[in-house]
Amino acid sequence: MLLKEKGKLSLTVRIIVGLLALPSLLLAFMLISEAINGRYDGIGIFELVYSVVGFFAIYIALTGKKFF
Repeated sequence: MLLKEKGKLSLTVRIIVGLLALPSLLLAFMLISEAINGRYDGIGIFELVYSVVGFFAIYIALTGKKFF
């Protein structure tokens, strides 16, 4: 049985992932603003999923953990 080595991502990959996650985080902050203003009907499930993926990507960029 081969064991998979779990290392950390390189700094270059982490920076790229972090930069690509920025639009998702901006969307998340916009959704939070909409929710604070009471406009829940304008928030779709796709937008919520996209925002959660953005937070997951930032977590990967900050910690460097490999999940896949």
